[in-house]
Amino acid sequence: MPRLKVLILLSLFLPLLACTEGKPPQSQDWKAATGAEAYERLWWKAIQDGDFKTAQWRLASIYTLTTASGIRDREQAIQYFQGLNLSSISLGELEVKPHGVDMVVSYVATVQTRSSPTPQRFYMTTVWQEAKRGWMAIAHSEVPAGTTGGNKADAIGSRQ
Repeated sequence: MPRLKVLILLSLFLPLLACTEGKPPQSQDWKAATGAEAYERLWWKAIQDGDFKTAQWRLASIYTLTTASGIRDREQAIQYFQGLNLSSISLGELEVKPHGVDMVVSYVATVQTRSSPTPQRFYMTTVWQEAKRGWMAIAHSEVPAGTTGGNKADAIGSRQ
């Protein structure tokens, strides 16, 4: 009988011992990032936060942006991202495919800009390459996903 009481007490208190209050994981920063998914999320966070200096730092000199409205070089791409007025972005169905010193990140993004009343979905792909100063994006493409109505050639934010 005493063993039964001990077992009952243990079964009641062990779960309480295992449940400790811990801090939620902190957002990663560039130095702590461990992979291409983290780089992609950090890069979009920089765009959303208006930290274009950080975003620009992570774009290679040969960076190329491809959207439904055309192909842009690095400087034009920076202007494009600055003009987005991104309020939120959610990345889903994310896949990372390594290839030598490159990482290809493909995903579906749900994008909300301050100028658009409804979120838009895009298929996106970014190519990241390891360089001496860290991982750099060398190319990015975004294509509207399942657009209904409107102009399918519109890019995020629909600007001139």
